[in-house]
Amino acid sequence: MVKTDDHMAKVKDRLIFESKKMEAVAQRKANKEQKLRAKESHATKLAEKARRKKDNLRAVDDYARNVASHRGGRLNDDDDGPSFEPNKKRMAANKKWGFGGKKGRFKKTDPKTLNDMSGFNKRGNFAGGQKRSAGPAGSKRPGKRARDAARSRH
Repeated sequence: MVKTDDHMAKVKDRLIFESKKMEAVAQRKANKEQKLRAKESHATKLAEKARRKKDNLRAVDDYARNVASHRGGRLNDDDDGPSFEPNKKRMAANKKWGFGGKKGRFKKTDPKTLNDMSGFNKRGNFAGGQKRSAGPAGSKRPGKRARDAARSRH
């Protein structure tokens, strides 16, 4: 059975397409394998770098201990740095409610502070039972109405 040139061209195209398809699959496999190997090699490099860093830090620490022991000194591993004293407000709060930081509500009313009347003023919470003057000049500035009335009188 004799085939036409058109039919043979189609067969040839199909064979070329199949071979390209197989090459593409092989290339993808190879790329996947290469990527996997690259990941493994990168992981081993990172692990090696971490191991070298750890060894280096250990060597530095050993050297420091060695120098300190030969010098007769000691390493200050337990030294936390300079210590500061709390301010007056913090000390007063510690004295009144105890030390321990903020847990829940900061100020809690206990029977001792509830019955403490030492700061009570029976005349009110202002000096001498009278309102204080606004400034060193004495009385406050009169209101707008009073100022208008005073201006109209003159």
